[in-house]
Amino acid sequence: MIKGLGVRLSLPDVAAVLRSLLAIAVMAVVAMQWGPAGSVTAVAGAAAIAAATALQDDPRGRIPLVVGVSFLMGSAVLVGALTSAYSPVFIVVAGLWCFGAAMPWALGATAGLIATASGVLLVTAAPDPPTWSSTVGTCALAVAAGLLQAAVIAVRPPRRWRDQRDALAVAYSSLAADARRLADGDLRPVDTRPLVALREAFVLTDGQTRRRPAEYRSWYAVPERIGSALTDVAARQGSTGVLAAAAETLEAVADPRRGARADADAAIRRLDKAAAESPEGDSTAVARLCTQVHEAVAYRLGDFLPSTPEVVRIRRPELRTSVRSSAALIRSHLDRHSPVLRHAVRLGTAVAVGCAFERYTDVAHGYWVALAVLLVLRPETAHTYTRCVGRLGATLVGIAVAAGLLFVLDPVPLVSTLLAVVSVGIAFAAAEVGYLALSATLAATVVFLIAAGGHTATTPVSAQLVGALLGGGLAVLAHVLLPDDVLTRLAQRAGELLKTEIDYAAMVIKAYVQQVDHPTDALSAAWQRAFRARAAFEAAAGASRLQSRDLRHWLRSYRTALNAITGSCAALEDNLRDGHSAVPDHDFALAVDEYVESLCGNPPTPARPWTVDMAELTAAGQRLRDAASRHEAGATRVLVAEIWAISRNLTALAVTPGPTAAR
Repeated sequence: MIKGLGVRLSLPDVAAVLRSLLAIAVMAVVAMQWGPAGSVTAVAGAAAIAAATALQDDPRGRIPLVVGVSFLMGSAVLVGALTSAYSPVFIVVAGLWCFGAAMPWALGATAGLIATASGVLLVTAAPDPPTWSSTVGTCALAVAAGLLQAAVIAVRPPRRWRDQRDALAVAYSSLAADARRLADGDLRPVDTRPLVALREAFVLTDGQTRRRPAEYRSWYAVPERIGSALTDVAARQGSTGVLAAAAETLEAVADPRRGARADADAAIRRLDKAAAESPEGDSTAVARLCTQVHEAVAYRLGDFLPSTPEVVRIRRPELRTSVRSSAALIRSHLDRHSPVLRHAVRLGTAVAVGCAFERYTDVAHGYWVALAVLLVLRPETAHTYTRCVGRLGATLVGIAVAAGLLFVLDPVPLVSTLLAVVSVGIAFAAAEVGYLALSATLAATVVFLIAAGGHTATTPVSAQLVGALLGGGLAVLAHVLLPDDVLTRLAQRAGELLKTEIDYAAMVIKAYVQQVDHPTDALSAAWQRAFRARAAFEAAAGASRLQSRDLRHWLRSYRTALNAITGSCAALEDNLRDGHSAVPDHDFALAVDEYVESLCGNPPTPARPWTVDMAELTAAGQRLRDAASRHEAGATRVLVAEIWAISRNLTALAVTPGPTAAR
């Protein structure tokens, strides 16, 4: 339900989805048989949200995240049950809760959608007087439903995750063997087959394009860099001790046993000592190897270790540090210019008004006013109204289909529960289709969950559609009455334009080393997206009334750099059209792929426009030039030269103050 609220996720393997759906059904039946009346809606909803959280494709911190989400959902259920019988209090509490639930958008889309989903459980609370069973009992069942999802995913992770874990172990074992062989004087190249298999295990192979955070890419990029560093170190005199210590460390990193943590800690200390004592200890190659092995230890230990108790992981000090830093980041957005704060005000106000509609008007199924706001409203700056209206239309379709089915069948709550579980499964598949299909399936799921809680299904479908339509109109009105800050919108538009330009550049660069299906159509589509983004950026710039001299200087610099990037892309495309594409070896192709991944950058957040990590991009560009130095093909020289020009212009953009600096 969380990912389905607007962010695509890679569809997990069918077996993992079925196990999560079975856990939802089990907890729903438990709530139906032994839980308080009407608790099925909250319990099954919490289980569905926890399942979507558990199945997100993220190598780090899956179980602690699901545990935290479980308690968050339980808190929302408890607050709703305590206040729902008292309309004035409920309206205020719902508005404040949704205001707070919108602030985690500062951390990213996943965190924002998780928190927003908790508002769905709160506003659907039945307006019954609170009792011990309806409050504490329902809350306990909701938390248990989420914890069951955490247990299911811990006991039997999806096959993709198991393949990633195994590929990591094989890759590091192979690197350890290569390091030991190089230390013995055998200077044959590092075996790249395990590294290729590792990249294939992490990189999506279904043709879906997606930006991954640098932390995700490092899981397979760091072993590849270690392989190159081992070869460089072996070429130097007096590096036997460093290679032997690196081999011991890599063996400990590859070991899935819990005791490998202590072995890795001792081995990394020996590596640092060997590097300091080596005649080449101050060389770039040795320093790079030590740094990369340290990164491997930091990334690998504590993750993909099924034998490690989750309680031990939860007590890790970096978890507390992450929580503190996340809270500090959210607090930093308590600023009137922040798009996250403005979204929070919009969402909290609109939900409070929607709850007031439900309590003080005669609108049947009035809870759909607030629900539609939660399903439709997002902190978007691109295509805001188009996507808002699109989600509203899809929501109305989902309500019409699900409510119409319930109206015809008039099923018992158990059947409605099963329909809700099936709808959750369809939502996982719909996530691959697009946000419209996803919005429709989510709305249908909510209809089935509410019916499973014992609400009548015989009310005309039009009554629910009217409530959702009012909520959608309220969401659009909130955007109109409280738009984003002008300079913030300009900065977001600039980031979107840069992202589309980089997508175009990445498509052209990849065409040099990979076979692209229908390259002409793909490049044309990428350019059209960039063209539309440029038009939107110019419209935002025209509406900003650039009275500041610094702002006008930034705009000129930005346009100049983007035009230069476009020129480099056009030169590459012309060279590619003439049939002079490069035919590089594996190392060069790998360096190009790594550069493209760094070029594409991290996924943007509503709090921060899309940017490029220049440190990572510079390092990737240097590795690309080192790999290209072994090639004399004219196409390779053209590619490296234009990539250097693109990097230089991106650096100029990175050091130029953005539009928000003109405040």
